[in-house]
Amino acid sequence: MNVPTEAPKLPNFFIVGAPKCGTTAWVEYLRAHPDVFFPNVKDQCYFALDLPNFRLTKTPAHYAALYANCGAAKVVGEASAMYLFSTAAARAIRDHDPASKILIFLRGQEDYLPSLHNQFLWEFAEEIEDFETAWRLSGHRSAETIPSGCLEPRTLDYASMGRFEQQVGRYLEGFPSSQVCVIDFRDWIANSRRTYLQILDFLGLPDDGRTDFPAVNAGVTYRSRKLTRLVVRPPAHLRKIALLLKRITGPFGRRLHGAALGLARSAAISGYRDLRPELREEIRRYYADENAALKRRLARHSAKAPTKTSL
Repeated sequence: MNVPTEAPKLPNFFIVGAPKCGTTAWVEYLRAHPDVFFPNVKDQCYFALDLPNFRLTKTPAHYAALYANCGAAKVVGEASAMYLFSTAAARAIRDHDPASKILIFLRGQEDYLPSLHNQFLWEFAEEIEDFETAWRLSGHRSAETIPSGCLEPRTLDYASMGRFEQQVGRYLEGFPSSQVCVIDFRDWIANSRRTYLQILDFLGLPDDGRTDFPAVNAGVTYRSRKLTRLVVRPPAHLRKIALLLKRITGPFGRRLHGAALGLARSAAISGYRDLRPELREEIRRYYADENAALKRRLARHSAKAPTKTSL
């Protein structure tokens, strides 16, 4: 007699971004709740079909395997910060499960974009170290200014990355208002406990009493990008020498290389330089109309759903 097997659980909750607005922190806060499950590795980007180089998992079987150990969790989550920028993810998530709940974090673009630029520098996905220069090249990057470490050239169009009205709109159009929650970075920084309770209420979960919300994934930069690049992304001729040395020295060489990578990655200082006040104001003005349209849209949305934003 064949005993029917229970279908594997798949995500019913998605933190979709934006990057550098708190997605990593909130995965860590929420995964500790007894009724919530997240895979160990964030940013799978499975549903970002238009961003193939960001997709860590590409087949249904491999995606399901990420959730094999979710047990009896009521909320099964995926967090991929590039889902907000993706033009395909909202529809793909809806096709996967139209009852999914969507959590979006936003941040004023004058803070968000420099932070994103700093993160790209950290990942060697960007080589223009001055944010103002990178900002002014939005939409006009020549091929030679796109580093090999950049997974998708469109992400270096910073002006496009900051267009929250159209990005959030894809989710508001694809899901009922009760299934979309939008939270502003400044609000949760000001009162993390209150935001935590808001999110638990959105998910239909009881309060587990959490009151500790430590900083997670704070912005950092290298003390020496040149030295770190030499270790992390060496030129082709040095890479061949390093591979040869690792083969000759065996496990010791691999451990030595691992230690050098760890040292390079740890040689960091926190934060990024503040923008000139004039540039901050320029960015605010650039998005003023779009942000006003988003506010109006969210005001209509908030009458029916738990939404809070103050861009």
